[in-house]
Amino acid sequence: MSTYRQLSLEERCSIARLHEAGHSIRQIAATLDRQPSTVSRELMRNAGATIGYRPAYAQAQAQA
Repeated sequence: MSTYRQLSLEERCSIARLHEAGHSIRQIAATLDRQPSTVSRELMRNAGATIGYRPAYAQAQAQA
């Protein structure tokens, strides 16, 4: 049984950097030792229509 732990701001910044560099969701997940579904949900949940994924916004939403 695994426990859920929220993504840190550092992980969110890594997701943004790797995603922008063209890495796949699976590659990003492997780099961060996270499940691909976690990375996929994070990108879908916190991406703006025109701006894209913003890690600082995602962190603020998680802390709210």
